[in-house]
Amino acid sequence: MAKSMVQQCITQALFDLLEKNEYEAITVKDLVTRAGVCRASFYRNYFTVSEVIDRFLDDVFAGAYPVDTMTAETIGACVLQSFRAAKQYRRQLRLLNKRGLLYRVHAGLYRQTLNQIEQLQVLHNRYQPHFFSGASAAMLCAWVENDFAEPEEEMTRIFLESLRGYMEFS
Repeated sequence: MAKSMVQQCITQALFDLLEKNEYEAITVKDLVTRAGVCRASFYRNYFTVSEVIDRFLDDVFAGAYPVDTMTAETIGACVLQSFRAAKQYRRQLRLLNKRGLLYRVHAGLYRQTLNQIEQLQVLHNRYQPHFFSGASAAMLCAWVENDFAEPEEEMTRIFLESLRGYMEFS
């Protein structure tokens, strides 16, 4: 679902404020003032400032899981798309890192991983999405912390290589 103009303005305002302010100091009043929207517009779209980050991360990774079968090739395509999406939003991810909020990436990846596993009907146990999203999030966060040093393709290769022994890859 496409973001409304109000949601885009609020999200942009949050990241603008994170440039100079600690996350804990940012209020709804600060956000709506910076975004140029009324308080009611904020509450029509979000319950909390925290939800702005969660929705942003959901949007970042939403397109990263376009598969309808689970093969080495489709997993590789998903992983590559995740790294590409992250790099596209490197400014925001750097700010989340700077403000100690990068851990929130895990929850966003978990929601997307669970959704994809359920769609593919390959959920074998309730811990499976935690395993895959945890590994993905940890690697992605380390990449952000290393300031996106490696190209996305290299990160994908490293990720898939790390899965060897857990899954069959050629």
